[in-house]
Amino acid sequence: MERTAHTPPGLPVVGNLPRLARDPLRFLTGMQDAYANQYPLVRVDPQVGQSVTVVLDPDIAHEVLADRDRFRRPNVGAQEQRRQGLVSSDGALWEQQRSVLDPEFVGGRLADYAEIAGDTLEETLTAWPESGRVDLFEELSILTMRVITRSLFSQDTDRERGETVHEALAALNDEFDASVFDLVLPEQLQSGVSAEFEEADAVLDSVATEFVDWHLNHEDPPRDVITALIDAKADPDIELSENELIDQTVLFMTGGQETTALTIAYAFYWLSQNPAAKERVRAEAQDVLDGGQPGWADLSDLTYTERVVRETLRLTPAVWSVSREAREPVTLAGTDLDAGEFVMLPIYAHHRDSRVWSDPLTFDPDRWAGSASRGDSAYYPFGSGPRVCIGRQVALTEAQFALAHVLQHYDVQVTADELDLQPSVTLRPSGPMEAEISALE
Repeated sequence: MERTAHTPPGLPVVGNLPRLARDPLRFLTGMQDAYANQYPLVRVDPQVGQSVTVVLDPDIAHEVLADRDRFRRPNVGAQEQRRQGLVSSDGALWEQQRSVLDPEFVGGRLADYAEIAGDTLEETLTAWPESGRVDLFEELSILTMRVITRSLFSQDTDRERGETVHEALAALNDEFDASVFDLVLPEQLQSGVSAEFEEADAVLDSVATEFVDWHLNHEDPPRDVITALIDAKADPDIELSENELIDQTVLFMTGGQETTALTIAYAFYWLSQNPAAKERVRAEAQDVLDGGQPGWADLSDLTYTERVVRETLRLTPAVWSVSREAREPVTLAGTDLDAGEFVMLPIYAHHRDSRVWSDPLTFDPDRWAGSASRGDSAYYPFGSGPRVCIGRQVALTEAQFALAHVLQHYDVQVTADELDLQPSVTLRPSGPMEAEISALE
């Protein structure tokens, strides 16, 4: 007898799929609040299309993420379906790529990236006006784009190129809104690829191709991610085409840039809502940095700033959900899943689960202090298991540096009282994120 997950009541034929598609954050947190005490899984089971199993138990979520033999990462959205980078590849190809790239994200390389981030922050702040209103997310996207391209690709990007990439990513996110539920819709109802997507993808491809070509044509390119991939390409035991080189560059450029910019932007929002916390970050920065730019040696002393980043990632994780697909018929938490069944792991909902977190909707960086630190399975902003985000320490370092360095020189006040969030490829603000900035005397 087949054992199925609990299916919450929904509409005839389509079940709860419209609720999931229309407002996934509300739907998933609602499922977490209503059913997590009773069921480890619930199923969104329309009569048309494919069912979705939502994992409510964080321990089961980690079991799924750790088990590459039974679950694989589906390619969500049109861009991932086209590219063979570290994010979207699978099996032996993924293992090859990860083994090549892992050395670029440990030890001394992290210290190198930290110095580049500090230099770039210093240059960026010198160009900021004394005061005014800015689109904070856009400004931070341009900043993180420069850090990514300088550190990982040894290339600089001016403001115009940063804005171009920012706009292309916005177009890809719009496309994702239309395409993500193609995974569960019948084929005749699935959306196609728009002209806007084609144009945005071509922009990213052009930038990445330029970076790769520079390395291929440079007699002695500096050590970086692209150089590591080119060196690996010369190994007869590693299969890596030039197109895959470009794909990797696109995925590092876009993934690392946007998620970090979002984390910093949301941290400024939460600090704007919590002035005492903002002043603690500023006081710590002034004490540790003394007006100078941050470096690798300062990182361990920015302890409160680190807590702010962790708490920001709990309440507003840039990656709000991850998904897996069953490779074969499997049993998960006593539930039988068919091969190809879609499993959703709602990070955003787990991070706000009242069974785990005290006052889960309250921004409280001190929940991460000392013995109160959370290290359990309900917190996984960078995923977990073998496919945990390779650049997580780079992102955390850049976010800490940005908050500390900006706040020792500027006040930043996000004008909105509430965030209007758009869960797409990432958890983005639905429109411009306006902030008032003013230089400190």
